Amino acid sequence: MIAYDVELNKLRNYKPKQTKQADFEEFWNGLKVENQKYPLNVEVKERAYSVPGVKVYDVAFDGFRNSRIHGVYVTPEVVQEDAPAAVIFHGYNWNTLQPHYTFKHVIQGIPALLVDVRGQSVKSADKNSYENGGAAGWLTQGIFNPDQYYYTHVYMDCYRSVDVVRKLSGGSDVYLEGGSQGGGLAIATAALQENILLTLCDIPFMANFEHSFGLAAEGPYTEISHYFKVHDPQQQTSTKIFETLSYVDAMNLAGSVTCPVLLSVGMIDPVCPPSSAFALYHHLGGPKEIRTYREYGHEVPMIHEEEKLKFIYSYLKSM
Repeated sequence: MIAYDVELNKLRNYKPKQTKQADFEEFWNGLKVENQKYPLNVEVKERAYSVPGVKVYDVAFDGFRNSRIHGVYVTPEVVQEDAPAAVIFHGYNWNTLQPHYTFKHVIQGIPALLVDVRGQSVKSADKNSYENGGAAGWLTQGIFNPDQYYYTHVYMDCYRSVDVVRKLSGGSDVYLEGGSQGGGLAIATAALQENILLTLCDIPFMANFEHSFGLAAEGPYTEISHYFKVHDPQQQTSTKIFETLSYVDAMNLAGSVTCPVLLSVGMIDPVCPPSSAFALYHHLGGPKEIRTYREYGHEVPMIHEEEKLKFIYSYLKSM
């Protein structure tokens, strides 16, 4: 096996100090209060779909403060009585999830909403005006002001997506799933929203930022390195950069996640360092399980889908 990051036996106790600012809770509570001012304005349009017994809808709703967010709602024709709904978030600039991805939920009578992250989909344009542009992608857009930061808006869009799926399904029980960026979004949403049943978080991005950007060999963390290299070689703005990132660091939000979480880690991941996933994991505030895959990088084996199904069943069987 290729050695990468920190040895697994050391990671089992790796719990770095959180980097929360003094007003961390006040910041997010204020945004949730502000969110109440904005109606969802949900629109739904059915798609023709080739699989009998499955209905697929294009969904649009108002994002936080601005922008229309697109999603795809997939539901069985017959929804299981008292069934929860699932919300699924995609990876960074990698929205390839198709309706069939939801079938592991749909065959159980559970509807699911696939959410397109603003700016990362042709159907979810980002209409926000940032105080500064991105140095390479989205990670540095608005990064000098946490209230105007790109991911502050994305997190609140995801928060609103739970309200959308509750409206569409007619129920209140929701669980979350996501990988890479989607894993970080799932954790953030579980921390900010109320009454989430469980969360499935694979190879998460958005965790332990200052540590991760120094280790990642590729992927979105390197946008921070690119920013410093091109725009601030002496790193005079580093304090402000990491202060803003601390508000969206999933490690800092993890303590507010009280629902059960299943988290996966690829132990030779060059995109999201394994240590960052363990940092997030050890700060989670509720029941949790972790699956490590020694020969895997920024991916998980197909057997992990079976692990997720067992995890879902273990918590939903008593509903």
